[in-house]
Parts: sequence; structure tokens; C-alpha cells
Amino acid sequence: VGGILTNFLLLFAIRRFSRQSVGTYKYLLAIFASFDIFLTIIHRLTNPVKVIKNAIVSLKLQTVVTIRIKEITGAYCAFFTVPFALMNIHFLYRFWAIRHPEKIILFSNKKFIALISMAPISVFVSWHLICTRIMSGAHDEIGTIRLYKEYFRRYGKKIRDGWILVNFSEEDGMRTLGFISMLTLDVIMIGSFSIAITLAILTYHYITLADTKISSATINLQFKLLIAVCAQTFVPLVFVYLPYMGVNNLAVLRVPAYPVDRVCMQLTACFPLWDALIIIVLIRDYREGVISLVRKKKVIDTKTTVWKT
Repeated sequence: VGGILTNFLLLFAIRRFSRQSVGTYKYLLAIFASFDIFLTIIHRLTNPVKVIKNAIVSLKLQTVVTIRIKEITGAYCAFFTVPFALMNIHFLYRFWAIRHPEKIILFSNKKFIALISMAPISVFVSWHLICTRIMSGAHDEIGTIRLYKEYFRRYGKKIRDGWILVNFSEEDGMRTLGFISMLTLDVIMIGSFSIAITLAILTYHYITLADTKISSATINLQFKLLIAVCAQTFVPLVFVYLPYMGVNNLAVLRVPAYPVDRVCMQLTACFPLWDALIIIVLIRDYREGVISLVRKKKVIDTKTTVWKT
């Protein structure tokens, strides 16, 4: 609920308080906030649970109507990778805004929008294929049976289908596939953050070398927006990437991970909320706009109270 409310608040702030100087970047912010609302809703509806048992990491959705289709579980995983691709589009915008401002108009071009849309779509498809085609989870696999029993022990429910799991257990014969899937996903994640870091460094570099023809106010705005995007990137790193890599490594090392696996999903649920809060707090126009709304409400409430008295 918090993620939905804060992102709707951000959408309102974007629409109401965005300056003209922000340009089409406000649409990128709005897209990101809208997708965060979508992620919050599907997380609440599916109620995912991560279960780690010995050298096996698994994910299962716990909806009211039990989902027994592996592809849907894979779609849930893939949806949470889309913000990382969107983040790189944000960094590209920030880089062009300071280095190649003449290219910003491309973000209003339908063909270019269709082209850059392929980035998040490609990431989604890649993760979904890895989750459903490389990762194991068939109901008759030894690893799935182990997780099924562990899930029943914890939650008292019998669900055999719809599992996605990475099995690092040597005795199950799935260790190779487990490492292939883990390394592939790690490469995608590291590659995504490498692009973000590179664009952030280049953007900062060219902000510091900004031409004297650019006003100090514009340079200051560019710098603040870069800080906001960097902070927003830090959120999925802390709430999604690091927990994911952590539980995988714990499984490889056969370190008991309970209740780390439960905390992992709780952190994932939190990141849309913090995404919105960071943008509201760090972008002055949005921060002051929201504060002004709160103050205005307090003044109205005070006047009403005095009148009634």
C-alpha cells in the first residue's frame, strides 16, 4: 500500500510541480513511478515466497488462487528486472542533456521511443526465458520435492507445481544448470549496473566541464537530477540485487539461510516505495510542492477548528 500511495503522490507532483526546464524527463519519471505501482500491485496479489533448503534456492507465488504455472512465476521475476533497464534510459537522458542536448528531442520521437523500449522488453524476455527454460522446477525433480516438503513444513500448504528453483546440489545432477542460470543472470545484472555507472561518471564529468554559456542554474539542476537518478539506482541495488546475490551465494556455500530468504522478499516489496520517496525528497520542486500541500491542509484544518470552537 505504501508503494502505491507514494508513487501516486510522485505522479501528482510530477504533473503539478514540474518546471518547464525538466522537459520530457518528467515523462520518464512518470513511467518509472507508474511501473513501480504495477510492481507493488503484482507483489501484493502474488505474495511470493523464497525458500532456501541446503543448496537449493526457489521462488513460489502464494496467490489466493494457487498458481501452478511456472511461466507465471517466471514473469513475476522478470517484471522486477524492468526498472533496471528503465534506469539506464534515465542515465542516457541525463548524459545527453548535458553532453548532446540536441539529441533530447529524440525522446519525443515515436520511432526512437519504440527503439529504446526494446531495452526493458529484451531484459524481461531474457530473464523469463532463463527462469522457465534453464532453471529447474518440474514437480517430479528431487530438488522440487525437497522444496515442496520444506514449504509444507513452514507454511502447512501442499503445492507441487509452479516452482522455479536454482539447484546447486551435486547429488541431484542439476548443479551445472544452476551455475549457468546464476552466472547468466549475474552477467545481466552486472552489465546493467556497469552501463549505469559509466553513464553516471560521464555525465558528472561533462557537468563539471560545462560551457560558460550554460547558466549556473541549469548546471545546478543537472547535478541535482543526476544525484536523484544515482540515489534511485542505489535502491534496487540494496533491496533487490544484493539480497538476490546473497541468497544465491548462501545456497552455493550451503549456509543455512532461514529467515534470510523471507527477509529477501520483504526487501523486494519495499523498493518501489523508496524509489518514489527518493525522487520526492531530492527534487526540490516536488519536495516543496508536497510540503506546501501538507501545510495548506494544516491551515485549513486549524481554521475549521477555530470556527467550530
